[in-house]
Amino acid sequence: MNNKLLRINLTDSSSKVEEIPESVVYDYLGGTGYITYYLYKELEPKIEPLSAENKIFIAPGPIQGTKIPVSGRYAMGTKGPLTSLYLDCNAGGFFGPEIRFSGYDLLIIEGKSDKPVYVSIKDSSIEFRDASDLWGKYVNLTEKLIQEKEGEPKMRVLSIGPAGENLVKFACTTSDGFRNAGRGGLGAVFGYKNLKAVAVKGSTKPTNGNQEKIDQIRKDLVARAKNAKDDGHLLHKHGTSWLVNVANDLDHYPTRNWQAGEFEDIKKLDHETLAEKYKRFRRPCYNCPIGCSETLDASVFDWVDEKEIAKPEYETLAMLGGNCGIGDIEAVIHANYLCNQLGLDTISTGSAIAMTMEAKEKGLVEGPEFEDVEFGNMDKFLELIDKIAYRKDIGNVLAEGVAQAAEHWNIKDLAIHVKKLPFAAWDPRAKLGLGLSYATAAVGASHLRGWPSTKDVPDKSAIEVIDSLIEQQDLKTIKDCLTICHFTHSIKPSLKFEDCVNITSAMWDKEVTEEELIDLARRVWIMKRMFNIREFGDKKPVEFDSLPKRFMKEPLPSGRAEGKTAFVDEEDFIKSRKLLYEKRGLDKNGIPTKAELARLNLS
Repeated sequence: MNNKLLRINLTDSSSKVEEIPESVVYDYLGGTGYITYYLYKELEPKIEPLSAENKIFIAPGPIQGTKIPVSGRYAMGTKGPLTSLYLDCNAGGFFGPEIRFSGYDLLIIEGKSDKPVYVSIKDSSIEFRDASDLWGKYVNLTEKLIQEKEGEPKMRVLSIGPAGENLVKFACTTSDGFRNAGRGGLGAVFGYKNLKAVAVKGSTKPTNGNQEKIDQIRKDLVARAKNAKDDGHLLHKHGTSWLVNVANDLDHYPTRNWQAGEFEDIKKLDHETLAEKYKRFRRPCYNCPIGCSETLDASVFDWVDEKEIAKPEYETLAMLGGNCGIGDIEAVIHANYLCNQLGLDTISTGSAIAMTMEAKEKGLVEGPEFEDVEFGNMDKFLELIDKIAYRKDIGNVLAEGVAQAAEHWNIKDLAIHVKKLPFAAWDPRAKLGLGLSYATAAVGASHLRGWPSTKDVPDKSAIEVIDSLIEQQDLKTIKDCLTICHFTHSIKPSLKFEDCVNITSAMWDKEVTEEELIDLARRVWIMKRMFNIREFGDKKPVEFDSLPKRFMKEPLPSGRAEGKTAFVDEEDFIKSRKLLYEKRGLDKNGIPTKAELARLNLS
């Protein structure tokens, strides 16, 4: 391990290297664990997310750049502009490993520049470059221009587009052209700080850990990935677009602002249509044997002058597809390209547009700016993406976020979010207990915080899947600390908690027990909640651990889960939440007990 953090101050263009204390290494592991620890310790409560006092944390994870595969990712964190709460998210590609090649396990960016800048990191050389000529440029062009300026064609660049510069509350950061740390508005924090990009080029591969055990783990994971591929697992052949039909068949697929769980034009958006219509190129993350990421041959599109553009992932095919009533695959590809280049989270963008379309359909908003804002109107759909990024007319309202726009227009029941973060593209009315994962996640409605291990619909109490949900929350937390890809559920056998124990033991070159790693996961999970509790002020956490009315009161109208809501009734939701609180060491209000804080060394 490098066990070093690089602190970058934009106010005075200074930097310094610090040791990460051994206690932090072994209590928080890396990745999201480091982000959680330093966010809680270094940010004063109640600061404005868009302020010089907020900080940006980038942590590649402790195994990035090693021989261990499925680890080409990095985590990012801040106090989120969209929610004003704890925020972490991650992305794939090559940027994370490059940070470790430069000798760092964490970047902390603080302060605010008085003019646009980008930061160049080449091992121990840290330079602050004028980015005035890059301001306003699309992400891809920014990346290319910085590589040219630095004379490093393989330099890895993390940048923002116009959406981040214009402080859109769900602007993202992007690396490797289309790898987005998408949720919650990290791009807006970059924009406020006048930080256009961070560019990294390292020269030394990390050699931490027991190399013999690491090599064994590598061989095992590669073989398991091959097993799944040989068995015909569709993720290995089609990437996440394979999930379009899966979600639709299970009644998870968001349709017309979550009014339904299946879409009549689903076959126009699925992996088979993409494979038939477009030439695809595999673009795997660093050292990944799965290789689910793909680009498309862009020569067939008359609206772009590039050789390749990103193929939409499942969340995008859902939130910019059926959720907006769009059944045209090229329109969704076009929208995905715009969001990538402008620097917009496709989940939040699709949610904002769909909510506006439903409000117009029901006569709840009016005026010339809402003309033709209708489900399925592709021209208006693409126009709204541009208006959000540049904060034009109703785009200026939507740029604040779904919850904020709904309050502005008095259409709160149409805003589908938890803690102001819009839902990812999996309807909780189609899976027993899934709603509790969304409700209790520190960041809000993320689908990557734990799924109950069940295929049942919510036609009975969710109490029976609470243990399963907690196990999956802990597994996902540890994977985020190691910064391992969650698509390791698609190797055979899938990656389990035992694998994480073995990886951590090999990396630290010391035996780690499953109980120790579970406690580490729970320490991180609790600390995220502690961060939010400071921000809630006089309000209790239980007030925020809730679901939107649509999922609690409006049953799915058709499909496998027809007639189902996220819980059998309100009482079941309350009982299930209470039981999860108890098992997690929280009191009835969702606050950690003194005993649990002491047990996890957090008191």
